[in-house]
Amino acid sequence: MSATSLADLQAQVQAHVLAGGELAVNDVVSVVPGGGARGLGIYRHAYRARLLETLRDSFGHTLMYLGDEWFDALSADFIEQHPSALANLRWYGAAYPDWLARRLDQADDLGDHPEVAELARLDWAMRSAFDGPDARVLALTDLAALAPEAWATVVFNPHPTLALLSLRCNTLGLWHALDQDAEVPAAEVLPSAMAVVVWRFEERPHFRSASPMEAVALQALLQTHSFAETCALLSARFPDEDTAPLAGGFLRRWIEEGLLSSM
Repeated sequence: MSATSLADLQAQVQAHVLAGGELAVNDVVSVVPGGGARGLGIYRHAYRARLLETLRDSFGHTLMYLGDEWFDALSADFIEQHPSALANLRWYGAAYPDWLARRLDQADDLGDHPEVAELARLDWAMRSAFDGPDARVLALTDLAALAPEAWATVVFNPHPTLALLSLRCNTLGLWHALDQDAEVPAAEVLPSAMAVVVWRFEERPHFRSASPMEAVALQALLQTHSFAETCALLSARFPDEDTAPLAGGFLRRWIEEGLLSSM
């Protein structure tokens, strides 16, 4: 077999595994002895089974909430539309939360379930925090060593695993109930969106809610604003609040919780 025909054969096998093209099956069977069609079917099934296994592992709380049948049916649709484009399956599923949001919003037969996509976003953020990049954690002693004149320009860099989510449902309550094998409350839309911070600290992923003011400060942090710029932003956004001591409190908490890596 020539190098060209081998490349063609490999491309045809890939096309069938990904999309089930009949032309690919016929061509490959003609040159694969001993029942190539059956072997290709096994590869095609194994490929999808492996992707489904990856989604079930990455989105554990979403799986618990939906149940096996509903989760697997949705995941099968996702897999058909989103074959893996990366050699490392760890990153397969990054598009799943946004896909779920669109799929459940458009499906009249399934109803509107925004909490499902939010659970998936939290699942993905927690998994990403778990195996995200390592970095040193800023300490209060580092802050004490900062020269007074440096406060005008200092920029605090977030830990690389830090993520900020905006959830409009009681998703944290659902997550905690699922995590503790307790009765899961009915999903409901909150009066206003809740900011949720996700990060890794001491080798474990964590999440917690954040106040609207802290969420603004964290967003400024993620956008590499200086601390002085962040304080000015808070003052402008919350004119009725004494924001300076609150910003200082945020900074101390971020350091104690390991949200900052350098300055």
